[in-house]
Amino acid sequence: MSIIPTRASDTAHRASSGGRFGVGTMAGIGVIAGLSSAVLALIGQARSATRSIEALAVEAALADGTLVPPAVPGGSRAQQRLADHLVHVRLPQGEGVYAPDGTLIDWPPDPGGRATEVARPLTLVMLGDSTSVGYGTRSADELPGVILARGVAAALNRPVRMRSHGLTGARTSDLPRQLTLCLADEPDIVVILIGGNDMRDMVPPWRSAALLGDAVTTLTSRGIPVVAGSCPDFGVITAIPQPLRSLLSGWSLRLAALQERAVVEAGGAAVALARLVSPQFVGNPEMFARDHFHPSGAGYGRAMAVLLPALIEELAGRRPSSAEAEPRRQLSA
Repeated sequence: MSIIPTRASDTAHRASSGGRFGVGTMAGIGVIAGLSSAVLALIGQARSATRSIEALAVEAALADGTLVPPAVPGGSRAQQRLADHLVHVRLPQGEGVYAPDGTLIDWPPDPGGRATEVARPLTLVMLGDSTSVGYGTRSADELPGVILARGVAAALNRPVRMRSHGLTGARTSDLPRQLTLCLADEPDIVVILIGGNDMRDMVPPWRSAALLGDAVTTLTSRGIPVVAGSCPDFGVITAIPQPLRSLLSGWSLRLAALQERAVVEAGGAAVALARLVSPQFVGNPEMFARDHFHPSGAGYGRAMAVLLPALIEELAGRRPSSAEAEPRRQLSA
């Protein structure tokens, strides 16, 4: 993971072409042409911070036994070289149907044995980047999707099926691909957590927010409620050195404000994580994973506690679909 692009040639090209550099945002620290040394210093800080975060991520994966050897059996030299530069971490798996008491249940029910009536599960789909898939967690119980599925199931006294199509490292431009997979699941509600990697690649905030708004519109136009957590405040991540951290804090808050507006205008519900959750990370290292960058299980738990009421409100206010009017299924006890 890279915090900002580290190749000087890429930086110069993006600045001159008006591409993904985000000149309007960078203007907050002055005119780029007059601060070339400051920009180079920030790039150097980004390189150093990136190396530190990646090293800590590898160390944590080795300690937890979750580092997957980057071997490509039968692969070409080019494929092996690519794999050698990737760190594959096996994330906990939590997809499935959760009963109101929080337990995983079989669905459809096993026809044998004693049975009780149970409603058709609601389907919750998680979309986004590493925060949507729970990078930094150590067990399925800590996964954002699992926390939300159990919370909704308990609140509505109804089983919830959780599916995840998020991708570590994804930018907002990846959402159309994720939406194709999502719609095949016929979701009852969708949660989107994305934006940090757009900052990493210096996608202009307005463009990132517009792409998110398009994704939300795709869902709400089909009657599917959406809850989106806006970009957190990068200013609370002490693994990022100053003054880079202050720059990214301002960028992330600008992105969050534009995301929230785009989501609401598209008919979704926006939750301001930077305002409601990020301050709770300050001075609390236990809220961060071992890489000191991503949230820990406790950090995800705090964020999901803020998101959950919005999910319940969206589902409670939604008109029942025709599928929900079907007879209840039999669940073996």
